[in-house]
Amino acid sequence: MSVNASLRKQRIQAAPVARAVRALESAQQEERLEERIFTLVFRQMNALWGRWRPDFDDLVQAASEQAVRSLPSFRRDSELATWTYKICYRTAMRHRRWSTRWFRRFTLDAPEAEAIDASSNACETLEEAERVARMRGALDRLSQKLRAVVVLRDLEGLEIVEIAEIVNSGEATVRSRLRDGRRRLSELLRADPYFGMAARGEVRR
Repeated sequence: MSVNASLRKQRIQAAPVARAVRALESAQQEERLEERIFTLVFRQMNALWGRWRPDFDDLVQAASEQAVRSLPSFRRDSELATWTYKICYRTAMRHRRWSTRWFRRFTLDAPEAEAIDASSNACETLEEAERVARMRGALDRLSQKLRAVVVLRDLEGLEIVEIAEIVNSGEATVRSRLRDGRRRLSELLRADPYFGMAARGEVRR
């Protein structure tokens, strides 16, 4: 057998092994990507919806499954976090419409109390937990569209252009919702004795 024929035979015999290695590497990359997607969805849905709500886990599961199913349509030049935010936003909006249609009310479950540090002042810790719960309650009283832009801008720190892409609206619409959401949130907090004068500043532009 010639040297060239021997080399061809070796390449043919090695081909299945190479394909198996590539398949394994591809599967590992896909698994890491799915883990990253779940991490992003969990954090983003917490911002948009709130993990203290009883339906939070269901929404995370629904959004994660939707993201994984839609991976073939994901443009690799796009920002993954922006892409998953859009999926979380649409999932939350669909769920809110369903809840409103059937229950005609908001779900305002209180979050679980955080563990109290023995070295901290118990009264101060409880008061802070109450303030957080009231802030969450005020956010929950906003419409989902207003809540989304306020959270994405003021808590997540996203730029207007990024928010516009996530909620599939123009930048002018996002700015309008942000202004209305901040004003409504300020009104709710001014009426709450836990915030009082601290919430009486002018609404930012």
